[in-house]
Amino acid sequence: MLGDLFAERRKPTNNTRLQFKQSIKNKEYIYHLYSLYKDFCKSKPKVNIYKDKRPGKELNISIKFWTRSLPCFNKFRELFYNELGIKHIPNNLENLISEASLAYWAMDDGYKGNSGFYFCTESYTLEDNYKLISIFKNKFDLECGVHKHTNGYRLYIKSNSINKFLILIKPYIIKHFYYKFDLD
Repeated sequence: MLGDLFAERRKPTNNTRLQFKQSIKNKEYIYHLYSLYKDFCKSKPKVNIYKDKRPGKELNISIKFWTRSLPCFNKFRELFYNELGIKHIPNNLENLISEASLAYWAMDDGYKGNSGFYFCTESYTLEDNYKLISIFKNKFDLECGVHKHTNGYRLYIKSNSINKFLILIKPYIIKHFYYKFDLD
C-alpha cells in the first residue's frame, strides 16, 4: 500500500479491489505479485498501451492486474486512504511495517540515489514523510531525510544507513530488482 498499489472502492457500499500496475519493464515483478494474489483475481495481468500526457513522454506501456472486490481488502482502503480518497500514512504503520513490506515498497516505488536510496513519497504530505522518518528510525534504526522534489517530497535513506537497509530487505528482493541495490 505504501507504493504504487491502488485500493479502489467504486461506491461507499462496495468492497475494495486492489490494482497492481508497473511499467512493462517490470513484467517479472507483476507476475511475481500475481503469483501471490492469483487466488483473489479473475484474470491474469494485462498489458496496456496508452499516450502519456506528461511533457516529453509519448507512449506508455504498462502491465497490471486487479483483484476481485472483496471484504478482506476493505481494511487496506480504510487504513491508507482518508475520507476524501487521498492516500496517507496511517498512525499505526510502525506496528504494521516489516522488513518484507519495506522490501516490496523499495522494489515497487524506490530507486538508488548517489549514495543512498529514495522512496517516491511525493504523493504523501510533508507531515507523512516526517512520520515515515520517525518510523524508519524507531523500527529499523535507519537514518533518513526528506528531499524536495518537483511534485513534493521524497524520503531518502542516508548513506550511513544503506548497508543496514540492504541487510534488512535483501532476503525479500526478487532478482529482477538487484540492479536497484547493486546486488549480485
